Amino acid sequence: MKTTRREFLGTSAGIVGSVALGSAGTTWANDSAEDAPTRLFTYHGLRPTDPGGRLGLRNPERGWRIETVIAEPARKTFGPAHHLIGRVAPIYEADWWMLDAARFEPFGLTLVQAYCYLTEFADRPISNEKLALLQESLDNLRHRGLKAVLRFAYERDMGVKEGPTPDWILRHLDQLEPMLRKNVDVIYVLQAGFVGAWGEWHSAARIAPDDYAARAAIIKRLLEALPEGRMLQVRVPKYKRLALQQPALAAFVEVGPQSAFTNVPAARIGFHDDGFLAGPSDGGTWPEPPHFGQPGNAEFDYMTRESAFVPVDGELFWTDQGFDGKAARGKGVDGLNAAVRMRLHHYSSFSLAHSYSEREGRPYSIDHWLSTAIVPESLRQAAMPVGDGWFEDGFGQPAMRTQFEYIQDHLGYRLELQSARIPEKVKTSAPFRVEIELINRGFSTLHNPRPVCLALMDRTGKVTELSVPDADPRQWQPFRPGDGEFKPIVHRIAWRGTLPAGIPTGWQQVGLWLPDAAESLRRDPRYAVRVANRDAPWWTDVRGQYGINVLGVVEVVP
Repeated sequence: MKTTRREFLGTSAGIVGSVALGSAGTTWANDSAEDAPTRLFTYHGLRPTDPGGRLGLRNPERGWRIETVIAEPARKTFGPAHHLIGRVAPIYEADWWMLDAARFEPFGLTLVQAYCYLTEFADRPISNEKLALLQESLDNLRHRGLKAVLRFAYERDMGVKEGPTPDWILRHLDQLEPMLRKNVDVIYVLQAGFVGAWGEWHSAARIAPDDYAARAAIIKRLLEALPEGRMLQVRVPKYKRLALQQPALAAFVEVGPQSAFTNVPAARIGFHDDGFLAGPSDGGTWPEPPHFGQPGNAEFDYMTRESAFVPVDGELFWTDQGFDGKAARGKGVDGLNAAVRMRLHHYSSFSLAHSYSEREGRPYSIDHWLSTAIVPESLRQAAMPVGDGWFEDGFGQPAMRTQFEYIQDHLGYRLELQSARIPEKVKTSAPFRVEIELINRGFSTLHNPRPVCLALMDRTGKVTELSVPDADPRQWQPFRPGDGEFKPIVHRIAWRGTLPAGIPTGWQQVGLWLPDAAESLRRDPRYAVRVANRDAPWWTDVRGQYGINVLGVVEVVP
């Protein structure tokens, strides 16, 4: 398949330039006379028969998520997942969600959709006890290497007669801001919440459906409370558009390549479709026809254009109430149809709670995905991404894959190394250059800032970190936004400079290190990004402070 190339070049001093490369084959600049001979390493994707090849690749800020309430006192509330009934107390305890998350770790789970209900504080300040419970829940996330898709709400269902006024919501945000800033390291995204049933902005007891001035004031305050770089999500695309058009913000623009990942308000607001393929309108996400993505639905097309640049989450309706218009009736939503929509709208996360026997006690759509094969030809016809070797065993023979496995592996980003050029030897005083090529096979790019580093590891386990300051993983799109052919892009990263003084001589492993941007998590390998390659080992030091993808070796000589 024809590919597009994009290059990032970094040095110890900064940007050194950008080069347009051909779209076929691998092209490298000629080495200058003083450069040492280099070795070209090529890499291969994960196969199902490789160790862990059918397990979810555990990567932060992407993939399946569970759903739970957090920061609750011990009382009767939404019950635990079905697989935990009779195994945990019938009143709320943190084990409800911690055991649930542990069960799905083999699926690569790193996200928890966490509802924090403020029901009893609708007309008074949040108590210190509630804030302490919230901090305890966020500490538990950090302890277990997880992050939150966080939502605050008051009304636990539709038809509730009591709820907060906009003024009380803003007062509560004043209380919550220090907590949000302190714990932003474990908040992947904050859903707008606060208003209406389940925080979905509809069916509110004391805020009118058309009161977008109140909603705009809440959005404005949320963006102020979150540090720059963190994003919100809203339930329905028009909610975002109408709120941003209000005088309190007056900031509606359609997000594109130039405004993406900036502090422009629109660039910091994504979507959560809580009615994914739930009937013709996606459960009211875009109620006006035409439906199912037919051209001409303004809200659908608006989300299609913006979704490349903002985080997108979703969930099926409970008990297979949804029907995607294509799957056989009685089987809910077909997994291939779901994957095609997820790719089109760049889904980074999705619920593992809805329409699944593990949560509901009966088999529904996700159970069908787990048992239904997906075939290469169907993916090829839909121009869907497929990694090297994904359908092959160790002998190169066809291997069966399921719809669930496909969605599991392609939600969010999936970085697959293509090649790396590394010098055979390098002197500490001589120029040193490493060049890496990769493809993002996932449905979306990364959304939160993340450093890119080259790492050298000697035989004692000492790590030399070499930052690539102008490489931004948020720009590693799977295909060029708006490209109807969905051609994958080859991204190129390069580090050029001289090695730091005092680096030990001898053999050094060379690796790609993509740690979390937060200092609190930077050296926690659970929050570093793994590549989807069978021949790029995952290296951690004896203290467990690094998670590095090993590319090859270089010999450092005096």
